[in-house]
Amino acid sequence: MALPSRCTEAPMSQQPSTHYVRTHEYVAGAGRVQRTNFYALAGIDSQIGVQLEPVSSDSHCFPEGEFVPPGFFERVHSDMFALPPRMNDWKYHMRREAQMILPFLYLGPWACLKDRVWLEREGFTLLLAVRDQRLAHARLISGEKAAMELGIETCAVDTVDNQDLITALPRAIRLINDHVSTPANAQSHNSSRRKILLFCETGNGHSAGVLVAYLMAMFNLKFHQALQIAHLQRFCIDIDEPLKNLLLSFESILAAKRDVESSRRMASANPGLATLTTTNRKRDLEDPNDMEDSMDMDGHDGLFPARRGTAPFQDR
Repeated sequence: MALPSRCTEAPMSQQPSTHYVRTHEYVAGAGRVQRTNFYALAGIDSQIGVQLEPVSSDSHCFPEGEFVPPGFFERVHSDMFALPPRMNDWKYHMRREAQMILPFLYLGPWACLKDRVWLEREGFTLLLAVRDQRLAHARLISGEKAAMELGIETCAVDTVDNQDLITALPRAIRLINDHVSTPANAQSHNSSRRKILLFCETGNGHSAGVLVAYLMAMFNLKFHQALQIAHLQRFCIDIDEPLKNLLLSFESILAAKRDVESSRRMASANPGLATLTTTNRKRDLEDPNDMEDSMDMDGHDGLFPARRGTAPFQDR
């Protein structure tokens, strides 16, 4: 069967009878945006493509009390934030198990709570669920029964939708840090004293999102870098498009918070700079006409001729 021939009809602007001609050449595929591949980024480090700095009070770029409790870095040891070796031999059945992401933080599915022997052997002290609020009302995706049998703590982060989840991320991060920095952990530098199992129904959805957000906040990472760390240990993590966009928004929120805290610390270290900033701000408020003048673009088109658009067609 012969394939249909490709259409060779000339565009209307090239036909002799038309009253218009094009002003630009047609280019096939123009304007297409290449999507970033977050899952195959090469980098400096052989594992995650970025050089991680030790987690400490100096590297933590947020006010004390927001993501970490007061005195957090005096009560935890830096070994707690050492990344485990890369999981090189991933098997499909491992998606039903939990994997260590940090020495005190594991990620897995709800089903792994059935193995009480493993939970006790690993020494978990908190079972942290991330679930839809409707499942909470039905008492599903819960660690209460396992925690009661083992005599450990359990908690849940219940959300209605993605918008609710992004507001819950700071609370979830603080909850994790509150638990690992309790006084019981301060008695020893053994990072295994406090251990958290973070889970949702599959271990690949919202609980993975909370984990990635935690890595972003504590290691000062971008979304794709934190996701790579998680993927190195739990290869089956599947961040869907809405959750990816949510975490990219959270990345922007963290960047803004860092800028604010950096300015605050700089002002505290140099009071004269704070006075200068206040003076400049006062000048801005006293002269609103400056903004109006800068927004009047009609009189400045001649300065930037390249910015003026051209019509796609013109008369013959």
